[in-house]
Amino acid sequence: MNHTKNKTFLFWIACLVSLGGILYGYDIGVISGALLFIQNSIPMTDTQTGIIVGAVLAGGLAGTLLAGPVGDRYGRRFLILLSSVIFMLGVCLILLAHSFLMMLYARLLLGVGVGVVAVAVPLYVAEIVPAQDRGKYMTFFQLLLTFGIVLAYVVDLIFTSTGNWRAMFAVVLVPALILFLGMLFLPETPRWLMANNHPHRARDVLLQIRPSAEEVEKDMQLIQSSLRQTQGSWLELFSRQFWVPTLIAVGIAIFNQLTGINSFLQYAPLILKNAGIGSDMVTMIGSAGIGLLNFLCTIVAIALIDTLGRRPLLLTGVAGVMVSECYLGAVQYLGQDPFITGLLSLAGLFAFIVFFAIGPGVVVWLAISELFPTRVRGKGIAFCLFFNSLASTVLATFFLSLSHTLGMSQTYWLFAFFTLAYFLIAFFLLPETKTKSLEEIQFHFEKKHALAADIDK
Repeated sequence: MNHTKNKTFLFWIACLVSLGGILYGYDIGVISGALLFIQNSIPMTDTQTGIIVGAVLAGGLAGTLLAGPVGDRYGRRFLILLSSVIFMLGVCLILLAHSFLMMLYARLLLGVGVGVVAVAVPLYVAEIVPAQDRGKYMTFFQLLLTFGIVLAYVVDLIFTSTGNWRAMFAVVLVPALILFLGMLFLPETPRWLMANNHPHRARDVLLQIRPSAEEVEKDMQLIQSSLRQTQGSWLELFSRQFWVPTLIAVGIAIFNQLTGINSFLQYAPLILKNAGIGSDMVTMIGSAGIGLLNFLCTIVAIALIDTLGRRPLLLTGVAGVMVSECYLGAVQYLGQDPFITGLLSLAGLFAFIVFFAIGPGVVVWLAISELFPTRVRGKGIAFCLFFNSLASTVLATFFLSLSHTLGMSQTYWLFAFFTLAYFLIAFFLLPETKTKSLEEIQFHFEKKHALAADIDK
């Protein structure tokens, strides 16, 4: 068995699959610049603008619910193929849009693609990489998500002089097509194959991606052990055995959005412009700087996550996000000179992005995928990302109205309050999962369940 060849193949699998992160990230970032010009073609009120931004996240609600059962029935590979097709159809509809309703339908369709890819990629990677490498490879998705945001900001900047917002959206067709074509040649995950009575195919896949025959046999035994029970239902997520990991994962999913991250990224140019930064071009450059910093800090987080562990990075990052939001609120509350306020706000947003990228930005995708056992993992991830998308949809839709009603300082402080709750949930409930196999994590919660049952007797 060629160890180097297998490791290389696994690396390229993770890279290709994680292109889904570019699709997700690009969709988050592109709307921020496009909003400055869409109204030249399609006049919209503030409420309609919020609906257009939030529509992709509302579509994500449907996508996450669709992804779980479809992924369990037809496979993780099929799910990624489906997401790339939905993305391409959504972009094509945007290119044809000439009214608010057409834009709304297109953004909803893109949202379905976002929801599906957000479930499919972490699910696929978690089930195909070995435990000791899972942290590194799982973070590829977040890395390429942040790269997608940077790419969107740069493309927005390039087309700012012409105001061609349709071209801004069209660029994402390239990675979507590459992902679709590449997935045609990749294998299904061994865990899904075993769960669907294809043990020989599962062994063949493991032989391609594990360093030795001993590792293959070990993984086969672990997977068989975790699958001895029947496939789980939606209700099983709330059973006494699994309610704790479900609660932790849902809490992380919701509060990751309640930090305000997507609102800040989607409205970055408007936030900077309202804070005192000058022209459209200058605000776009500032937004691109935010996106680039997000990408670079994600690289740092990837280098640290399997060394320091999930908990330390998450707790440090969430604490830093909370402090940054308190600072931003103070700047907006005390600021007098618009230009100075704008520069200080940009510095605060930079700090926010640094802490988010090194902590919750990377850890959340990994933690959610690790907390559920194989038989309910697809449904569990979909359930969590449904609430993630719900929180993101509400914030994106009402962010402009909220900031106008409360003021930006109070809005920042409200996000800081939510982030404090996030910190407490992670501190008291999230276990460390570094180097543990998915089956070992499952046994950890089952052991706690058995201990609690003995105490109750």
